[in-house]
Amino acid sequence: MDAVPVDTDADTRTDTSSGGQATTADDGAAACPHLRKYSLTPPESRPLDEPDYFGELRQECPASTVTLGESGSSWLFTAFEDVKTILADTRFSSSPLTPGFPLEGAPGSDAPVAVTTMIRSDPPVHTRLRRMVAKDFMPKAVEGYRDFVCATIDARIDSLATLPQPIDLIESFALAVPSDVISKILGVPVEDEAMFQELTERMTTLSLTREEQYQVIGEFAAFCDRLISLKESEPADDLLTRLTHEQLLTGELTREQLAGFVIMLVSAGHDTTAGMFGLSVLTLLQHPDQLELLRSGARSWDSAVEELVRIHTVVRMGPRRAATEDIEVGGTLVRKGEGVIASILAANHDESQFGPSRFADFSIPEEKPKHLGFGFGPHQCVGQNLARLELGYGLPRLFERYPDLRLVDDDITRLRFREGRAFFGIRELRVHL
Repeated sequence: MDAVPVDTDADTRTDTSSGGQATTADDGAAACPHLRKYSLTPPESRPLDEPDYFGELRQECPASTVTLGESGSSWLFTAFEDVKTILADTRFSSSPLTPGFPLEGAPGSDAPVAVTTMIRSDPPVHTRLRRMVAKDFMPKAVEGYRDFVCATIDARIDSLATLPQPIDLIESFALAVPSDVISKILGVPVEDEAMFQELTERMTTLSLTREEQYQVIGEFAAFCDRLISLKESEPADDLLTRLTHEQLLTGELTREQLAGFVIMLVSAGHDTTAGMFGLSVLTLLQHPDQLELLRSGARSWDSAVEELVRIHTVVRMGPRRAATEDIEVGGTLVRKGEGVIASILAANHDESQFGPSRFADFSIPEEKPKHLGFGFGPHQCVGQNLARLELGYGLPRLFERYPDLRLVDDDITRLRFREGRAFFGIRELRVHL
């Protein structure tokens, strides 16, 4: 059990009810004495697993209250079906400006540029914005990217052999590949790619104060504005040029909204896929029997990618929502103006859906799991098809090119993780080729 504080004197909530009616915040204390400080800290000896208290809450109290700071609190939902229900219901607002939205622990969410982004908008604004960019990430469009994505990955994999051994696979491959890909799709000049990575790293650091987050988001927006000006004067065959000329210059998008698009695609797309590359390689090297199933063809790489996305769930902060009216979820009544954390990390480890899900139990299923790693509902990850292409090609090619790939140190408790970040991942993964 994580060492997280329990406050039995505070206002706790539950989704259990003896009378067949929805339980509210006022009558759940006796049934669910689980008010805790919201923490994503895993067990010290099992750093790749979810916090232990998530499993306890799923069993005893799948809808509970957590404190987010000195003054804030929120509902925390941990069961798969409840989380799925919340993500599908547009009465739960994604906007940080909605009363009750759980901002604490997510600094910068309410910054002027951030609130204009697609992921922070509700219908009908969200629907309109998503339609503008979604076609570039539909399966057919992503298939059109296949040649250059595969060539990019092959080039990075080949270059690993020229580096002094052992190498850090995170810096030389996991971070490099998604950065190369998203920069090419957007049309970012090569000389600006390093700036993209630096701004993304800073913007997804949760330890920054609200003011510091506002500052880095402002810097990112200014950087994007410069790129937009470049596409205005020097159009090319890329996504940013299309959005600039078809949406910005026609008045369909504001300059701030277009900058928000770029920030979203870079931070949410680049950082998450980078995290998954590192975690996936580590997992397969730690489970050689599963890697052998892939090499022999007894299991498919498609199923492996989906299972890896499920168990690691790199997007761990939420999603976060606020109720815009009274809504019942799984027997629990969430009142208008109350904040909600619909934990996809907890949902993806729900024993009733997936069985044992600890890192030590990793096993590639015969069929692809129906997980929530890319979200669900209207805000489901717009770039998931691209992520699947990168992982589904990059992982088998890496192990094919370097069949003797091995870890320098196989003790996972000594790994360096990206602590205090919006997206989970490994900071360094040293390997011999």
